[in-house]
Amino acid sequence: MASNGRGFWLHQFVEYAIAGGLVMMSAQLKEPTIPAVVGIIMLINTAVTDGILSAFKWIGRPVHRLIDWLIIVACLMLSFVADLETNGRLALLGVGVVLGVVVLGTNYAKRGAQPTTRG
Repeated sequence: MASNGRGFWLHQFVEYAIAGGLVMMSAQLKEPTIPAVVGIIMLINTAVTDGILSAFKWIGRPVHRLIDWLIIVACLMLSFVADLETNGRLALLGVGVVLGVVVLGTNYAKRGAQPTTRG
């Protein structure tokens, strides 16, 4: 894991915001099930990972990262194949893209596990 990138606490904060927004936005849709379920899965994934903003520390960061990638793929696929109105499709597509950017820019290493550079 790279020692650069944004801290995991910021990753968690952004995931909480995205997931909460997705759940709230789904209430405006005629068929809210798929976006709401994706948002709830994101909330659970963030809440149970060993990070500073976690409610429970049940899973490690490598497992969290794998679940993030599964969520990204699911969002992108569902935005094309699910029977959703345009707003729901765009929301899932946006979540997939934004979460992908966040995941690619996150340092998943724990603070004490980061290598130090000597000059």
